[in-house]
Amino acid sequence: MGFVTSMQYAIRENGSRWERETAERVLRIREKYGYNSQEYEDIKDSFYCYGCYLKWKEVHGNDPNKGEIPLLTHVDNTKVGGTYFRLRHLNEKNEENKHNVGCCFNDPTGYLKNISNGFDCIDVDPKGVPHLTILKKTQSKRTKNNRFSTDKRDSTERKQYQSFGALQGIYNRYNNAWTELIVKTEDDNNVKIKDILFSSSEAKKIVQNHQETILIVTGVIKKVENRNNGGYINIIFKEKENTPLPSFRLSVSPDHIYHEGDLKCLENRNIGCYGRTRNNKTFSQMELFSLLNQIVFFDLEENGPCPFTLPVIDLKRVEPIITDTLSAHKAVKTTANGEDFSYYLKNQENIPLLEKQIEQTIMKREELLQEKEHRIKVRDRNVNEKERLIVQLNNKKDELVTVKNMLEKKSSFIERVFNIFKMNELKKINSLLSQKEIIEEEINDLKQEFYVKSNDIVDTENFIKHIEFNVVDTQTRISTTLQVMDDLKQGLKIEKIWKEVLEKENCYMYHISTANLWIAIQISEAVYNSSILEIKCLFQSCYEDNEMRFYPQKIQSIVFNISSNDLMVYQKIKNELTNRLRYLPFLKKLKITKKKTVNG
Repeated sequence: MGFVTSMQYAIRENGSRWERETAERVLRIREKYGYNSQEYEDIKDSFYCYGCYLKWKEVHGNDPNKGEIPLLTHVDNTKVGGTYFRLRHLNEKNEENKHNVGCCFNDPTGYLKNISNGFDCIDVDPKGVPHLTILKKTQSKRTKNNRFSTDKRDSTERKQYQSFGALQGIYNRYNNAWTELIVKTEDDNNVKIKDILFSSSEAKKIVQNHQETILIVTGVIKKVENRNNGGYINIIFKEKENTPLPSFRLSVSPDHIYHEGDLKCLENRNIGCYGRTRNNKTFSQMELFSLLNQIVFFDLEENGPCPFTLPVIDLKRVEPIITDTLSAHKAVKTTANGEDFSYYLKNQENIPLLEKQIEQTIMKREELLQEKEHRIKVRDRNVNEKERLIVQLNNKKDELVTVKNMLEKKSSFIERVFNIFKMNELKKINSLLSQKEIIEEEINDLKQEFYVKSNDIVDTENFIKHIEFNVVDTQTRISTTLQVMDDLKQGLKIEKIWKEVLEKENCYMYHISTANLWIAIQISEAVYNSSILEIKCLFQSCYEDNEMRFYPQKIQSIVFNISSNDLMVYQKIKNELTNRLRYLPFLKKLKITKKKTVNG
């Protein structure tokens, strides 16, 4: 991608150490003491290539000797282009004074590849041309020491400076000579940086001609305005001349992490901003979404820190986003606190009474089971006795049949015999009749005893069934009482958890009356990484007739993380919460209310 001929920096040996020198400072010496003064003559042969010096240090790990890096000449060309260093011409072909291999001024490819390894917003193709992808709004590959912050943090805590971005790093290395570098923009155009570098006034004219294009707009920032009714923050450039047209501005989206305090560092600074210009009817603008990737400071002090601090999440902006998102599900923000949920706490004194009631009922059940066991034994004895009676009764019936048969035979026989035999037979008949009566009487007694035993068995069976019914009823009462006690204990645990949650900072409480549902949203830093924002949503059903009484069931929850490095963090929170709520079964039945949004 060519090389840089005009260098803003040189390295100069001062005694036993090397020091970086700027072309501007050498120019001031020449202007002060004279262009050919002794003061200048003393130093003019001590300027060497800064890029070659850095490469030597990178490769060898020590400082080079003078003869190992090329000599430079200071040039005063302020009338047409400024002051800079260039390779000194030692002879016509300059054979003895060349850049070393890998020097970033002779071939920027190596340096730009190093830059691309640190940032997603730049890639270098095989030809050494850097492709800018800043407008894709990607994040830096580098791990930032970013973190979540609330309004209660001390302001001095927040002054953790951001590292330089890719464009700022390139400018810091090449200074004004960066305009000679070729880059490929998101429009797939290969351009020199100087071809897209325009002042705010020039950029305004380009936009007015309806040319929306990628530029680096330069100038001094006049003011960072407060967020307007539409939620936008406008950053106004100073105009060098009076003009009836509004000044060019940078615009920050309402969903962006930046707030006014993060952007005040731009006021009265000479900057450049990379982006796509837009025409918004009455004014020209460019969206600012990343100080790190888009902004270049042209007025940085040498070795000075990056002027802007890490953006922090403003919880005053998070709470309305959560409230607005939940309102679509009929949720209403409340001021309920942990002390309001005390139904189970007030009723915990019933636990000993319930335990005693359960103990007494269990004893009653055991008594019933013992009585049942006794009655079963009685029933079994009666059944055995009944079976014995059946056998006896059958035997007596057989015996009666035998006697009756004998009587019938005797009666038939006596009619045929002579009178002399009748007396003896009559005696036998009378004996059989007497025996028959006795047997019949015994049969009647057995039948009576059988009926009594049968009734006893039926009564015992009925009593056993009654006992079994009482056992079931007792067990039901035990189970019911146990459930009441378990619900009370579980309710106490749930109330304790909710009280702990609601006592924490950055916790918001909502209620959906149509669903008898409480929702708590808690925002905190992730324990494992303070740059991660953890958002926990808790859901708990309540009784319709007492909304301050939780259902004693497991707390439902969803948890998701948002990187506080994400510049569009507020929009990400809204989108993530919306998506998570959409799939909750207890919210699916609710009709979602969609709100129309109007840009301010």
